[in-house]
Amino acid sequence: MRYVAPHWEVLMLALGSLVVMSATVPMLVALIQPMLDSVIAEKNLELMQMILLAIVGLFAVRGVAGHISAYAINWIGSRMAMDLRVEMFDKLLMLPACCYAGRPNAAVFSLITSGATRFAEAFTAVVTLLARDTFTIVGLLGWMFYLDWTLALVALSMASAIWLIMRLAGKRMQGIAREVGHTTDSLSNVLEKSIENYQVVKLYGAEGYEIERMRKQAERIHHAATRRTAMASLGVPLVQISIAVVMGFIVYVAAQHAFADKITVGGVASLAAGMVMLLEPVRRIAGMNESLQHSLSTADSVFSLLDHDIESDKGTIAIERARGELKFVHVSFCPDPQNGPDTTSEAGAGSRPGMGTYAPLRDITLTLQPGELVALVDSSSAKSTLTNLVPRFLNPTRGQILLDGHDLSSLTLGSLRANIALVSAGATEFTDTIAANIAFGAMSRATEGNITAAAQAAHASEFIRRMPHGLQTMIGEQGQKLSGDQRLRIAIARALLKDPPILLLDEKFDAVDPESAHYVDAALEAVTRGRTTLVIDPRLSTLRRADSVVLLEEGHIVDTGRHAELLVRNRTYAKFSQTLLKPEKVVALDYRRTSPEADQC
Repeated sequence: MRYVAPHWEVLMLALGSLVVMSATVPMLVALIQPMLDSVIAEKNLELMQMILLAIVGLFAVRGVAGHISAYAINWIGSRMAMDLRVEMFDKLLMLPACCYAGRPNAAVFSLITSGATRFAEAFTAVVTLLARDTFTIVGLLGWMFYLDWTLALVALSMASAIWLIMRLAGKRMQGIAREVGHTTDSLSNVLEKSIENYQVVKLYGAEGYEIERMRKQAERIHHAATRRTAMASLGVPLVQISIAVVMGFIVYVAAQHAFADKITVGGVASLAAGMVMLLEPVRRIAGMNESLQHSLSTADSVFSLLDHDIESDKGTIAIERARGELKFVHVSFCPDPQNGPDTTSEAGAGSRPGMGTYAPLRDITLTLQPGELVALVDSSSAKSTLTNLVPRFLNPTRGQILLDGHDLSSLTLGSLRANIALVSAGATEFTDTIAANIAFGAMSRATEGNITAAAQAAHASEFIRRMPHGLQTMIGEQGQKLSGDQRLRIAIARALLKDPPILLLDEKFDAVDPESAHYVDAALEAVTRGRTTLVIDPRLSTLRRADSVVLLEEGHIVDTGRHAELLVRNRTYAKFSQTLLKPEKVVALDYRRTSPEADQC
């Protein structure tokens, strides 16, 4: 309701229009009585003209009220979906780093894009049905009881019997539909596993066994579908027969009342029309629960995301520009199983990766002096865990990390992260202009001159000049596509524009075009100069110029020193360096047609 409350005036307009629209139904039914009793029986042409004008007027009012109500209620639903999307995205960006670990969850994106729409559509459907159909039912019942309360009671009881038949048939249909769904899932599972494990199927001669399993599942689907068809086809004549019996009984009772002058012929016809008009709104309200249940599961997923705990920020010290001294003092990180995957409901966010995605660290003690370049070498992902501790995407289980003597936990997240930049192998391009990608986030107020200077320092100007609109060229999904080294230089320009004292650098780049390699090397030289730099997956050129190389094994430091020193005294490091000297082999696959089998592939 808090999403609807700001728009209560529009909601009142929609509800008022729905009430007006509902009131026209019993009014139209009521006009049947004078039409038969006075116009036809007494041949009153003047009254006929008035009734016809009234009918035209009622339909005109109904059309205008329907348009206003549909527009107003859908406006509220669309606005609600917009507010939900913004709030969910805001919450998504405020979540702890463990929620982003691993691959992006498509279910979360679907929840924001289409889940909010489904939620809003459910709201508009429920409000429309409840307001319109409830008032329609009340109006029709009121008119029917006004005409003849005994006949109205008979009609209501018989209508309840028809509703009960429809309800039971509907529940039976739902049960069969669920069975069909489960059986289809089982068939899909057999199909998927057989195809995925086709080597085992063929080697163990299990083709016949798998075909028989598939046949059994297909037969179950056939039987369930046949029962569903039988129930659906049986439901229609049952309802039709029930309606015929009810109408016949009511006509009989009404005739008895007419013979006794308790009701006129026009009254009987009006009452019968009211009963017929009553069936459809009753059916819609009776079937609302099924559609509402699916919408509630979507709502559960939406609000489970909105109720999620945001990233904790208990720091109290806001620092300006740091000198850049980083100290790791007996730092350990142990993934907590309780922070592991969190599964939400069917339409919701899906599984959320937890701390288990990160490798453990054990008793890390390391000092980075201001402006020092330190390269981390490790065969596991422990080095990635270490770099995630610096901006407090993760928090150490034990020990301290100090920045210029301040414990990171005592610093506000905003001031800490303002002193850190990231240049990553997965350097991301946002769907925006090149200028906006360089001046991203808090730097968006940068002048064009500053952006141009950062692009030149990152040696990105050489390809930006060739773009159709220079710095204003759109890149990303719908714009210009950038190569890996171009995205990297954009990320370096972004870091240069921010000009922080601390840099986190991931050098696990894709293969760089030889023509662009010297631009990339120069850009990396520029961005690391004078900054405290922590490098993961370093290249050989970076290892050679690093002030210190830290060798990690199983989450702890086994050796530290310059590149040349470690080559001499550490066999593991020497082997690692040899792998960096080996050129990558590219295997070209030839898909030329050589056989009928190749043609089929």
